[in-house]
Amino acid sequence: MTARRFVRQTVLPELGEGGQQKLGESSVLIVGCGALGSHTAEILARAGVGRLVLVDRDVVEESNLHRVSLFTPEDVGRPKAEAAADHLRRVTPDGRIASHIAHLGVDLAEELVPQVRIVLDGLDNLDTRYLVNDVCVKHGVPWIYTAVLATYGMTMPVLPGNGPCLRCLFPVPPTPGAVPTCAEAGILGPVPAALAALQAASAIRILVGTPELGAGKLVHLDLWTGRAEATTVDRAPSCPCCGARRFEFLAHPPRTTALCGDSVQIVPRRGGAVDVQDLAARLGPLGQARVAHGVLVAEIEGALLTVFPDGRAIVKGVSDPNRAQALYDQYVAR
Repeated sequence: MTARRFVRQTVLPELGEGGQQKLGESSVLIVGCGALGSHTAEILARAGVGRLVLVDRDVVEESNLHRVSLFTPEDVGRPKAEAAADHLRRVTPDGRIASHIAHLGVDLAEELVPQVRIVLDGLDNLDTRYLVNDVCVKHGVPWIYTAVLATYGMTMPVLPGNGPCLRCLFPVPPTPGAVPTCAEAGILGPVPAALAALQAASAIRILVGTPELGAGKLVHLDLWTGRAEATTVDRAPSCPCCGARRFEFLAHPPRTTALCGDSVQIVPRRGGAVDVQDLAARLGPLGQARVAHGVLVAEIEGALLTVFPDGRAIVKGVSDPNRAQALYDQYVAR
């Protein structure tokens, strides 16, 4: 990339040529490539971050299009990480972009997190956020917690060894159903873009080494009311993660994860590839089953199963993890 591309950025005294060089040398992991993650990825790609690593487990749906700038109707059905990477390569042809069509489980997190300077949040569930928090605190890698819902969102940088972590803010995961999902509460289209801008700006400040970045500053923004609030979160002395360094979410990862809406992800008990074409032929007599973009989509017993070549499945139309697991065990894990 030529220096002219970033001239409006490098003229900033907060950044300068030295800061731009640091961005170009940085690697960033973005977990989740929906609205929040894709907006964040595009901002950082345009800012000149040298390497982006994208991880997402799902495919583009039509309902994503009202709030995701990178995707078009032609992307519906494609894995989000793959579609996002393709669009970002057109934005920054010289950028290095890696994509993983996968769930960020323990093994992948342990592999990727130590290789990057910072981890950014594009997730839609707290289970994986707790895992990200554990692995980042364990390896001393900063990450930024960001969440959106309805008309508002919140964000907080986690700087291991300097301030609180996610479990200082939320000591234990909420009970199932206690926190509404975007499918239930809705989401205003500009909200992910606004929170992504805040997240990306914090990431840039961390990457260039801004000393005054405050740890434990939780920013809450409501776009409908126009209210913005900042709260200081204190580090909890009794925190099991950043205090006692017990990484419980790395030791006992769940096999099922409730996602936004009536969807549950199932991780296979044993690793191994699945022949999605063979599975489509087997499930065809039971209902509609087709393979597109390397992913099987099947309608079985009123549920929509999206099965990936790595053996994972997302069961949509089912909110009960036990029911989703039973469908997976009966029709996929054979």
